[in-house]
Amino acid sequence: MFTLRQLEIFVAMAQSTRVIDVAEQLGMSPSAVSMAVRELEKELGDVLFERIGKRLMLNERGRYFFENSEAILERSQQLYEHFRADLSGGHLYIAASVTISNYLLPKWIGNFRSTHEQVRVSLKTANSTDVINMIREGICDLGFIEGHFNDGELAYESLMTDELVVVGNDPSLAERDYFIDELVRKRWILRERGSGTREIFLSQIAPIDKELNIDMEFENNEAIKGYLLNDKQALSCLPRISIVEELKEGKMFEARIKAHSFKREFRMVWRQEKTMSRILNDFKRYVSELKLS
Repeated sequence: MFTLRQLEIFVAMAQSTRVIDVAEQLGMSPSAVSMAVRELEKELGDVLFERIGKRLMLNERGRYFFENSEAILERSQQLYEHFRADLSGGHLYIAASVTISNYLLPKWIGNFRSTHEQVRVSLKTANSTDVINMIREGICDLGFIEGHFNDGELAYESLMTDELVVVGNDPSLAERDYFIDELVRKRWILRERGSGTREIFLSQIAPIDKELNIDMEFENNEAIKGYLLNDKQALSCLPRISIVEELKEGKMFEARIKAHSFKREFRMVWRQEKTMSRILNDFKRYVSELKLS
């Protein structure tokens, strides 16, 4: 495949015909210009010029190639100028755990784009383990996870603290406090393995977590909420941020657990060696400042 530089030399040669003039114009030696033309012809598998003395004149194939080359160079120049002029544009690839992706990032991204209209955002939703993998492998620029992690390749910033609550659809749950071992035989609906919500809850109640009757596993909080609303015998542990309305409206009820506090941090993560573009730095700074408001 030929390069834009070869194309630039070809177009200049087609317009001038004198190797020495093109060399002076492009700041090259005449031999370098001649070599670039020969390499282009070799790459294309065709002769583009007729050699007449010290002049290179386009042949019929060269004229055909020239007709299409000018448009490509012009478009490349426009792209270059647009890119240099538009410092506020870019495309961010973000990965986030389910809770953050569903309940926080849509608002954050929307507010950010109100002052950065040229920025495009692609948001992937996954459990915290998969988010970390996507950041480590360079699939996404920035990640948002729940809880702690151990990965020397990643840097992080703590954003805010979230609370997990045990909830169900039975009004009697709210009448008193419970020890967790009183509830282990209930039907528990938890998030899938790798979920930050699940891992924090189970680690906090250990070793009783081994006795927990985990009846089903769902991949998102909304599915769990939908199930709980139709099964009074089932319980789950969900982020408080995801059930504020249901608790307020009396559709769900919190079972207060004695001797346990289900707290976790929301963290923003990125690769230690990641080269930060201006737009990525702007978004990171915007999110960082949210915790101060």
